[in-house]
Amino acid sequence: MAKGKGKKVSSGGPHKKHGPKKKLFHCWDSTMRLHLAKASLLCKYTNKESWEQSCNAKGIRAEGDSLWKEFVALDLNSKKVWFKNHTKN
Repeated sequence: MAKGKGKKVSSGGPHKKHGPKKKLFHCWDSTMRLHLAKASLLCKYTNKESWEQSCNAKGIRAEGDSLWKEFVALDLNSKKVWFKNHTKN
């Protein structure tokens, strides 16, 4: 009796299990994006678009501008705590 082929062995390593990435900040050239990133202007704490994506990834419904205005008024340490508190809800 002929033996069939064995199970296919997959290669090790992580596999992509999510959709395409949204290309942020591509309205600027790469040099400008590098300078903005070094100035920390493209982080989730200073940019509304990044903040909305971070909220969506953590399951926070960011409806309207009220949460954004509340978030912007906080200092850096309070912003980190704000994310932790809202992800638990």
